[in-house]
Amino acid sequence: MAINTQDILNQLKQGVSQLAKSSFKNRAAQVESAGQAILTLLEDDVKTWTTQLASGQLKVNDFKDLVLDQKDKLESAALTQAGLTEIAADQFKQDVLNLIVNVVTKAI
Repeated sequence: MAINTQDILNQLKQGVSQLAKSSFKNRAAQVESAGQAILTLLEDDVKTWTTQLASGQLKVNDFKDLVLDQKDKLESAALTQAGLTEIAADQFKQDVLNLIVNVVTKAI
């Protein structure tokens, strides 16, 4: 099954923007920027894992585990600089990773 990873990445960028705006109205621009940085950091992995998922090399649960395991590797510095508490920054990172899982699995 051929999958358009660029289309998925575009959906993720829009999703991060909407997530930042809905969750952090007063700091939406800064949080959105940090969220886009997270996507940029994970872009190559997301492309690889999406392709593997689409071709059957990965199962959905394995894909979810790979994505969600990235949370601890993501720096919160940009999010805390945007004025978020550590708890809010962690929640936003989790929301972004869940967004990745949801968008990709729906596209497959």
